[in-house]
Amino acid sequence: MTALLDSAEVLLADLVGFASISCLPNDDIVTYIKSYFESHGIEVHLDAHEDGERFNIFASIGPATDGGILLSGHLDVVPANPASWSRDPFVLHKENGRLYGRGAVDMKGFLAIVLAMVPAFQDAAADLVMPIHFAFTFDEEVGSFGAAQMPAMLEKMGVRPAIALIGEPTGMKPFIGHKGGLELIAELRGTAGHASDPRGKVNTLYYAARLISHLEEKAKILAANPSKNTPFDPPYTTISVGHIEGGEARNIIADKCRFLWEIRPLPEDDPYMILSEIRAFVDRELIPEMREICPNAGIDLIIDAWAPGMQARPYSPAANLVARLWTKHTPGVLSFGTDGGHFQIAGLETIIFGPGDIAQMHQPDEFIEISALADGLTFLDRLLAYMKDPLR
Repeated sequence: MTALLDSAEVLLADLVGFASISCLPNDDIVTYIKSYFESHGIEVHLDAHEDGERFNIFASIGPATDGGILLSGHLDVVPANPASWSRDPFVLHKENGRLYGRGAVDMKGFLAIVLAMVPAFQDAAADLVMPIHFAFTFDEEVGSFGAAQMPAMLEKMGVRPAIALIGEPTGMKPFIGHKGGLELIAELRGTAGHASDPRGKVNTLYYAARLISHLEEKAKILAANPSKNTPFDPPYTTISVGHIEGGEARNIIADKCRFLWEIRPLPEDDPYMILSEIRAFVDRELIPEMREICPNAGIDLIIDAWAPGMQARPYSPAANLVARLWTKHTPGVLSFGTDGGHFQIAGLETIIFGPGDIAQMHQPDEFIEISALADGLTFLDRLLAYMKDPLR
């Protein structure tokens, strides 16, 4: 185990060194991982985003049969402001049993232990009674864009895993469900002019304020009608506005406004139905008023991304696998999203389970405990033994 842990630390240092921030080209980290797999005689498949600059990575070891286990992690990280860090965020730093760096816990620590185990899985390839698959995705942090493409890639390749394990940092505790996320943009068009004479002008900030107030009221209605049988907390679908921009100066009527908002539904709720109700309000109440003043004024509600939720299945084969190999801890649910929803919808029994503390995600001086990496490697070693002899 010492040699494996040393290998994982080296791999993590390399991975952290790639500033693979969401929405930016990721060919450097992809090339590194692809070369690593190929150096062990493993064929790699890349799945490009439509811009040709970001890629998913897929590889398999073992028999070319249906079933088996898919290990999935995302390649991207959130930005890191160096002013908020006590060290370079893209240089791994080891101190007091911790490894510091952007992505160390979310989730390059998981990628590092998986890659460290690749030689062992490859050495045992002829003995595996089921395949092990590796699916590393892009842009999870901003909408699970890479994972959204993965089911089509698997279908095209004729690959049908039975179980997907998403290695988010859960402290090695199993999570079997999470809410979805419909990521949205509101863009408002009005007319500019001097603030001293607003007649005949459409101030988009006023209409944005009314729309945001409507979203707030809709959110309150949802909160007042919680689900009585859900494991999620809060037990209702939420709506939130996160960022707004518009206008040029105090004395200029704002002809443009744009804000970012989201709907995070319970897995059983339909966010598109909620969105249609909000569109109806916009079409009925706001746009007619705006166009009475200026025919070209309007509001566009744009879907930026959809990350589906995961239905909680406490007795699924995925949950049973983790219970057998690691812990009988009662599985929980998450209020934030992961790539897992896309895999569950594609027919894989899915679980969120990996090393590291959720509290360290997206933080300055992000770190993962070395002991957490060791726990993750121990689990993967048990997984390897299981895949050679599931009845043992």
